[in-house]
Amino acid sequence: MNNKIKLSIMIIIIIAVVGGGIALIQLSQASAIALNLARQKTMYMARQYALVWDGKIDGYIKVLQSVSSVMNFYENLSPETRRRDFENTMESVFEDIPEFVRIFTVWEPNAIDNMDARFIGRTGSTPAGQFAFALTRENGRIEKQTSDVVQAAMEHLSGPNSKQVEMADPTIIKLSGYDTWCVRIMVPILNKRLNKSVGVIGCQFNIDLIQPLVEKAIKNHDEISSMAIYTNTGFILASYLPDQIGRRLIDVGTQYGENLDWVIRAVENAHECELSCYDPVIKSNMNISIASIPLEASPTTWSVMIGSTESYILKDVNALKRFVIVLLIVALTAASVLVYLVISGADRPNVRQIR
Repeated sequence: MNNKIKLSIMIIIIIAVVGGGIALIQLSQASAIALNLARQKTMYMARQYALVWDGKIDGYIKVLQSVSSVMNFYENLSPETRRRDFENTMESVFEDIPEFVRIFTVWEPNAIDNMDARFIGRTGSTPAGQFAFALTRENGRIEKQTSDVVQAAMEHLSGPNSKQVEMADPTIIKLSGYDTWCVRIMVPILNKRLNKSVGVIGCQFNIDLIQPLVEKAIKNHDEISSMAIYTNTGFILASYLPDQIGRRLIDVGTQYGENLDWVIRAVENAHECELSCYDPVIKSNMNISIASIPLEASPTTWSVMIGSTESYILKDVNALKRFVIVLLIVALTAASVLVYLVISGADRPNVRQIR
């Protein structure tokens, strides 16, 4: 190999290293910027969906609080009409809110009218006559029944949080013959004179309402590859993996890998968190954001998880990489020819000087 070729190769290598190095630095910076912007957008979307669900659940709680506000002044009504009046109020509310599978009220013994003994055997009363009225759509139509959450209501009323809203993890009830996960909310009824909780007004709603909204979000947003909603106990209310619904994070949170314990603590304590991990189901590295749904009227919290694949986040950067690689190849080819021609020209003898 003559010196001319060697020199050409050295110059081309220098150009390639300098040009490639600059391009690599710029592309790395572009990737970092894209990932950072994606993290911000993913967290923003998680927060927005958290607000949506906070408003939806808070709306259910406000309905119950409105009914509770009516019942709080029960002592102003005739004792003989209190049960009937409140049953009619509940029926009006129940007819207007099809999302409720059940609406119920449970009062402490003799609290509503001191006439429990007169109502033994009546629908809406326990065997001892305690007021425990419920309406249900379990069989596809509105029916009156005696509430089956008397024990849970009495435990709430005798507990330290008797004046707070209680929202429990979903439990299974029969709905049109099928086992259905339903969330129970209970709002206290207060005796204003005694400043004491004397009963609860509550509802149960089907969590099947949540899953379609998660699926719609994934369908309508290309950047959302995975999404789920968890309770603070890790119960999975909805998920991009429908077979996980009704299970708990600790049992099925394989997409979080070694970050699972951290995610569980964040969900439990209503903390936001961001992480990157490999999802074995989607088979992609994921950028994940989790935002809490505060449910301000209740001590219970939920969380929204939204994930976006790195391949989607970096698709524009990857397209730029391909363009830069092609551009570098073309530039190096042109530079190689140019360098060779320049060196060849410089190496050619000067004809005039020879003559």
